[in-house]
Amino acid sequence: MNPVDLQQQQILQMLSQASKVLLIVHKVPDGDCLGSVSAMLTRLRGQGLQAIAYCDDPVPDSYRFLPAMDQVFQASTIPEFTPELVIVIDCADEGRIGDGSRFLQGQAPVINIDHHVGNSQFGHINWVDSQAAACGEMIYRLCTTASWHITDDMATAIYTSLMTDTGSFQYANTTPQTLRLAADLREMGARTDEIREKVFESRPRAFVNLLAQILPTLEVSDDGRVASLTVTREAMVQAGASEGDCDGLINYPRFLAGVQVALLFKEAGEEIFRVGFRSKGNIDVYAIARQFGGGGHRKASGCTLSGTLAEVKQQVLGAVRSSLEPLEIPT
Repeated sequence: MNPVDLQQQQILQMLSQASKVLLIVHKVPDGDCLGSVSAMLTRLRGQGLQAIAYCDDPVPDSYRFLPAMDQVFQASTIPEFTPELVIVIDCADEGRIGDGSRFLQGQAPVINIDHHVGNSQFGHINWVDSQAAACGEMIYRLCTTASWHITDDMATAIYTSLMTDTGSFQYANTTPQTLRLAADLREMGARTDEIREKVFESRPRAFVNLLAQILPTLEVSDDGRVASLTVTREAMVQAGASEGDCDGLINYPRFLAGVQVALLFKEAGEEIFRVGFRSKGNIDVYAIARQFGGGGHRKASGCTLSGTLAEVKQQVLGAVRSSLEPLEIPT
């Protein structure tokens, strides 16, 4: 039995011995972690297990259509619950979990399911596959290994995970296997029209208000290869926006022709900034984010830095410029 199959069998064995399961996803949740946890909650609760989920931040409105989202709790709402098993999904390290890391300190064993490069292997069982397009792909494989029936609700959740983490099947992590899986999920009843409408066509007005606030902050390097936007707390307040409304903003500088690295500087606290990185071409933004204690993927990563906006920009832009190949000067 190869190591991956062994890990899946160990996970299934642990699930068979637990009656109370806590699932944990990362701060500022996205379609991958929420789609994955939705599928798992639907399956486990359907089997009669007591299963709930924890996330530091509320579920964004655009993902509330997913099954079992009413079972994703925050610190102020989570009921009394002593898990017999903890499963962390889509978190490269404990820092991504936030305050939920306290649940890793109990007696319950911890299963770490993730697809990020450089995962810190913080679980008792670490099933990490950096080749998976999304954690939802791994959840699908677990279901297949267990011979679990995938309902239309589960198919919808897994499809959402897959679609959002591949940029609607446009990013480089979209493989032939990814597309075949998407087709299988559609045949299993994934409600693709609902997913498209809720995720991409139901943005609140606050999102547009925020976009109007931050587009004037667009900065493009002299050579046109690096572009950034900045989200301040003041802009968030003026727009009436929440964390979820920031989802997708980094794509706007990325859309520009010639841009190889897109950045989003988001103020998270007093002189604390979260920096998002996206790349086109061969630029490895994971390597850049890692310099600042961050992580992610080769073409999509992030980190958190302390300092003034000017200081943070200077550090990050310096590292980005160092990663770019020198431009050829015509002779």
